[in-house]
Amino acid sequence: MTNPYSSYVKQMDNISSKEELVVKVFEEILSNLNIAMYAIEEGDIKTKAETITKVTDAIALLQASLDMENGGEIAQNLYKLYDFCIEELLKANVSNDKEHIKNTIEVIQPIYEGFKGALENLRG
Repeated sequence: MTNPYSSYVKQMDNISSKEELVVKVFEEILSNLNIAMYAIEEGDIKTKAETITKVTDAIALLQASLDMENGGEIAQNLYKLYDFCIEELLKANVSNDKEHIKNTIEVIQPIYEGFKGALENLRG
């Protein structure tokens, strides 16, 4: 059995920029949102709650890292979108309603794709 910490460190060694880290965070968020939906389908309340908490924490960190002073309208819009996602995830956690998670995915997916596209442009 592989040591989870060793796997994490190895994976982090492959990330060479802040941009790559942000893309990786979005990938983990999307993966965990799918896990949370599956957990709701299976009635696995513990996994659902733990996974939604992880995602909520990750989105809150993304929100806190926004440069509101220099980011202008983009930072303000992202802040509002992240706030919406956090609210939807709280509703999903309380109600066990997958629709709130789907709403979050619909918001996060295009943001992820935008960051991923920007990263690909940086790489050339």
